[in-house]
Amino acid sequence: MKKFIWVTASALVVAGSGHTDATEKQQPALKTVRIDTLSVRDTLYHLSGGGGNTLALIDEINDGVVLIDTKLPDWGRAVLDALESVTDLPVTTIINTHAHASHAGSNPEFSGTKQIIAHDNTRANMARMDRYGGTNAASLPTTTFADRFSLLDDLDRIDLYYFGPAHTDGDIIVVFPAKGVAYVGDLFPSKSVPVIDTANGGSGLSFPDTLAKAVAEIEGVTRVITGHAPPPKTYAGRGQREAGYSTRRRGRTNWDDFKEYAEFTRDFVEAVKASALAGKTVDEATANLTLPERWAAYDMESARASVEAIYSELGDPSR
Repeated sequence: MKKFIWVTASALVVAGSGHTDATEKQQPALKTVRIDTLSVRDTLYHLSGGGGNTLALIDEINDGVVLIDTKLPDWGRAVLDALESVTDLPVTTIINTHAHASHAGSNPEFSGTKQIIAHDNTRANMARMDRYGGTNAASLPTTTFADRFSLLDDLDRIDLYYFGPAHTDGDIIVVFPAKGVAYVGDLFPSKSVPVIDTANGGSGLSFPDTLAKAVAEIEGVTRVITGHAPPPKTYAGRGQREAGYSTRRRGRTNWDDFKEYAEFTRDFVEAVKASALAGKTVDEATANLTLPERWAAYDMESARASVEAIYSELGDPSR
């Protein structure tokens, strides 16, 4: 079986309503999903492209696919094409890690799904969005939970954890205990500042404690899939290049990386709080955040938005 596959799906994008030469000449926009395996038995797959990262577990016992997040709207067909390259089983269960469109936007495109699972707050957040109104209401989570939820058994077991508000108020961590894999969604999007969506219950002040609880409670995880970081570089060993796939990978994110991100987030939030206490404005705090040298490689491009969200929680003492 192939272990490294590129799959493309096409969608025609029409610019304008008139029939013109420009629209006749317009080329279809390609939607590309990359799929590669995360398990020796070829049952757990990683799908990238089209928004947040997606995982797919091939549940052969129950003749279905469990899909963790569905990507941006209009990417469902590309996801299905990718899955069809490795299995003929249908998507029967969806797990949404949180409400954002980059992770749940294609829910309506998976007709026939028997169950959609999410945290209580994620369903409430999604129910307020136009995307899931009217006929699309069937794509809202059908099963919700408050703290813990598990499904399937043995090698396919999936454990869902909720530790509190952070990126939103409904972010969950999806753990495959028998495989030592955890998908942490946008609790750890990449090595960058935490993204805080206060409109959907996110909390910068709670973010560090939420991550610390996850680090303290979850055990046995060796590989971590982040919300948006690209998959690790891959290469094929001798005798495999001709077959067109790779089984060995460098640059995997591991549990120590997640622990480090939790420490970075605490240092970042404490630095913002110190700036607020010193009476600095949001712009001044963003320009002069004092962080330990160990965080020099972290992307600070979106720091202002995160500083502003934390200041808002604090009541913006600079005003």
